[in-house]
Amino acid sequence: MSHDNYIIVGKVLTTHGIKGYLTIKSFTAIPSDIFKYDIYIRLNNNYLNIKIDDYKFMPKKTIMKITNINLIEDCHDYIGLDLLVLKKDLPQTGTDEYYWYELIGSNVINSDGIELGKVIEIFTSGENEVLVIKNKSDNKEIFIPFLKDTIINFEDKKLTVRWDNEL
Repeated sequence: MSHDNYIIVGKVLTTHGIKGYLTIKSFTAIPSDIFKYDIYIRLNNNYLNIKIDDYKFMPKKTIMKITNINLIEDCHDYIGLDLLVLKKDLPQTGTDEYYWYELIGSNVINSDGIELGKVIEIFTSGENEVLVIKNKSDNKEIFIPFLKDTIINFEDKKLTVRWDNEL
């Protein structure tokens, strides 16, 4: 399978203790959701399904234990690796709902037909998401709130927004 079949849902940060636990960062909206899926890693250009024996949510971090990893020395190959799930395993989105990976790379135009650039990143700010658009003509970044009032249409990697190009 190609990398296009997977989505990154977390990252292995470091080891935890001496018994084979790893500290991870979950990129899912609800951190515990990462453990609802079959998790894969890419190791030596191969995608490997890893089995999780145990996980714990601590005050400032999340730790997990992979099956057959029982010593700190066995953990080092995993540090820095992305935690992946198959896109096909994600729940279906509702009408006008999108996964971030679907929006990244999309061309953005405003309601006047002016091309604003491409979505290069999305982040959460307060109660809503913000699209970071890279304008190819002047290389500036435009920040557009991802709100129902702002988004007109999203189809075929083209996002149409209500946004004044001069803002």
